Amino acid sequence: MAVLDQKVVMWIVAAVVAFIIYRILFSAKEPSLTRYEREMEEILTSDKYKVKGRFEE
Repeated sequence: MAVLDQKVVMWIVAAVVAFIIYRILFSAKEPSLTRYEREMEEILTSDKYKVKGRFEE
C-alpha cells in the first residue's frame, strides 16, 4: 500500500510540475497576442488607415 501511495503522490507532483511549466511557457506568448490584438484594433478603427471611398463624406 505504501508503494502505491508513493506512486500516486509522484503522479500528482508530476502533473503539478507539468502544469507549472506549461503556464510558464505559454504565458510568455500571451502578451504578444495582446499586442497583436491592440495593433489590429488600431488599424481597423484609426482614421490614419481609413480608405477614402466615393461614398465617403
